[in-house]
Amino acid sequence: MRQLTLRRIHTANGATIGVLSGLSHTLYTLEEAWRENQPKISSIPAGTYQCVPHGWEPGATVSKPKVWQLQNVPGRSAILIHVGNTTKDTEGCILAGMGMMVTQTLSSISDSRIAIDLMRKEIGANPFLLTIE
Repeated sequence: MRQLTLRRIHTANGATIGVLSGLSHTLYTLEEAWRENQPKISSIPAGTYQCVPHGWEPGATVSKPKVWQLQNVPGRSAILIHVGNTTKDTEGCILAGMGMMVTQTLSSISDSRIAIDLMRKEIGANPFLLTIE
């Protein structure tokens, strides 16, 4: 099973930026800042999680198709890795992008659709392990 690592590197402006390794390209991630693991507004606890395909079935009617869902997050559910560039897009999930930007007022990632498409090509509808440090 493929193993990816998310190393959190910076927290500012209510957001946490990380580096995602284990693919052909290094990607950046964006999560909410740590808010005591509260659903929809906090990053999740560090640890290793199995990620399973979400919305890959033909005709799937989900709001975020062809992404991955983290399993067994303590006290949480419906945590996805999906498209988005700012904390307005996170909903307590993990966003992936090709670049990152931190200013005095905003932390964001860029080219999220490209990053998720890259993950779709490399991982596909397969489970993987994600270690968050």
